[in-house]
Amino acid sequence: MGNIVTMKTISVPIGEARTNLCGLVEQVKASGLRVLLTSYGQPKAQLLPCSENSVPWRTETPDDPKRYGDLSAPVMEDWA
Repeated sequence: MGNIVTMKTISVPIGEARTNLCGLVEQVKASGLRVLLTSYGQPKAQLLPCSENSVPWRTETPDDPKRYGDLSAPVMEDWA
C-alpha cells in the first residue's frame, strides 16, 4: 500500500489572503501547504498545490467534437 502524505492546513481570512496572496502561493508551492480561506470564520475556498501530473483543462483538439459544438467560430459576431 502507498504512503499516506498528510498535508498541513492553515486557515486564513480572505482579506488577509488577498494582501498576502503571492506569499501564500509560494508557501503552497514550496511545502505543499493547504490554505483554507475563511469569511467570518467559515470556510469558503481552498488553496492547494497543483499536481505535476494533472491533466490540463483545455486541449488542442477536443476528444469528441460533437460534444463541444463549433469551437472555431468567432464568439462575438456582428449584429449588423
